Amino acid sequence: MRYSMIAVLVLASGSCSGEDQPSAQEVDPNDSSSTPLLTGPVQRLIGGSRLLGDADDFGLLLGFEVINDEYLLVGDAAADFHMVVVDIAAGEVVARFGATGEGPAEFLGPHRFHPDFARTDTWWAYDFAAWTWTPVTMVGGDASVWEIGDRYSLQGAPVTPESPMWIGENEALVHGMFSGQSVIRATFEPTTHRVSEWSPIEVAQPFKDLPEPGLTLLNRSFIATRPSGGFAIAYQYDNWIEIRDPAGELVKKIDGPREITPDYYFTDGRFFWGEDDQNGYVGAHGIESGFYLLWCGEAECRRTMAIHQFDWDGNFIQEFAIPSVTDFAISSNGDRMWGFTHEIVPPRITEWNLPDPN
Repeated sequence: MRYSMIAVLVLASGSCSGEDQPSAQEVDPNDSSSTPLLTGPVQRLIGGSRLLGDADDFGLLLGFEVINDEYLLVGDAAADFHMVVVDIAAGEVVARFGATGEGPAEFLGPHRFHPDFARTDTWWAYDFAAWTWTPVTMVGGDASVWEIGDRYSLQGAPVTPESPMWIGENEALVHGMFSGQSVIRATFEPTTHRVSEWSPIEVAQPFKDLPEPGLTLLNRSFIATRPSGGFAIAYQYDNWIEIRDPAGELVKKIDGPREITPDYYFTDGRFFWGEDDQNGYVGAHGIESGFYLLWCGEAECRRTMAIHQFDWDGNFIQEFAIPSVTDFAISSNGDRMWGFTHEIVPPRITEWNLPDPN
């Protein structure tokens, strides 16, 4: 399955803690912790699924975020109102807001969400089509009532923004999915809400010596954020995972549990994909105890994918198979997962019970 540029719109951060943790300056980015490689088909399947919402509730789902394990905040590009709130227990839509447009309180297609760590009732919605970032607030704990704040612009970014991470007042880390520079720090001007300064963060990348467009395409990565701060970066076309602190500094580099071999070649200086380029990491999600990476394994990818679970110390926990999904999210205690795919029309959100790694 080829994840093309439309997947940038469709697809879609955490630190290690403890006194034994090395500082970023003590970590050699060329050193990594090896996980014994797994071979053969994924053996462990998840079960216990149910559908959320009705057949006519969604149009073109882009991404979602779990809210207090009670609701899903969903971005829908094809709906009249692009923000949809789903009550998980009831399996029903309880709110729609955010009209279509490029003005205040309007969206073109929100596809990434990130919590505001200073406000427990607020999440940031990233509108990829407009390169804008907007806070949305649940009013009085009522999931049917929402306020939309002022938009922040990411125009002028030196990378194509994919997953912004709000890290403080008027400050963010911005992850670029297709980029020679994976992470940059953005400082916003408080009154105009436009970026006043971009500060690149040095991120070692697996394909740093290739010419373009191979450099950009093969360094494609996905990011999982930790609620208390920090994040993990997983590269699609290399068995390369980085754990970084809230400031973006490298804490640890690890290898994933399955071999990833991209299929590409150059002819007369031009870049071409081969026929078997569909393996690797194509999604990520973080909770406080660890992070989960969505792995696409060649011929299995259309019908079956796998989740690789890690803790924030970089230890591989388990692998289990799931049906093919476009995006996914995990409950705060890791017992449930939600996902959707565009291969089902109209799209539906599915809930699964996750296996206990013990």
